[in-house]
Amino acid sequence: MTTVVVGVASWAVTYLTTAMETWGKDAESVVTVSVETNPAKIGGFSDQSIVGVVPIGTRPATGPGGGCSTFHDWLTKNGGVDAGKSKLQVAVQGSASHQVQINNLRVIVVKRDKPPPTVGLTCPSAGNANLRPIDIDLDQALPRAKYKATDGRPFGFTVNKGEIETFLVTALAKHARYAWYLELDVTSEGKTSTLRVDNKGKPFRTAPLPNPPMWSWDYDSTWTGSDQRLRVGEAFIQPKPSKGSTG
Repeated sequence: MTTVVVGVASWAVTYLTTAMETWGKDAESVVTVSVETNPAKIGGFSDQSIVGVVPIGTRPATGPGGGCSTFHDWLTKNGGVDAGKSKLQVAVQGSASHQVQINNLRVIVVKRDKPPPTVGLTCPSAGNANLRPIDIDLDQALPRAKYKATDGRPFGFTVNKGEIETFLVTALAKHARYAWYLELDVTSEGKTSTLRVDNKGKPFRTAPLPNPPMWSWDYDSTWTGSDQRLRVGEAFIQPKPSKGSTG
């Protein structure tokens, strides 16, 4: 059974509550976890746009390329991070001969600090409808993962080989920059284990949205911001509001 956790992290931390004992090696023997952080490779979100920030003065030698498929990889390669929200997919596949229960998903914030001066970049796109929504607010003192079940049942699922569960996690951030990861509790044959879910050994990173306007990629060779244009190779500066803007 494969359980897919699709995450949107927007300065929010979500906890799916349960206090469990942790044996990481035991968990690794009964489930396999893989993570996808590029939103363009994840279906199911109602908003498929990608928004990020880079330090002011960043001067990438190349553009993101056509469309949004390579935008996120280009963003992180040039020192950028997700802005407003992070969208990620966590796939949990059962690897034991018996049924494994997924009990809990927690968000662990390892760092919170004031974001440096940045400029916002976006690649607009359309998307699909959400599935199982889980909301996270990273700005809370103790962020929790809030599962919204349409049938009113609490969080709790089982996985067998070949089965799939998909969760859409939205983690919000408005007031600080965060480094965070998830913890997944699973129970197999009466023993509960905890797996750390992160970005290839590193925490996920989410920053608040900068003040508008932002630079928007035209899928070709130019960034547009209000009445301004920026060619690939030029340093990012804060775009000025349009002349007709009232703020």
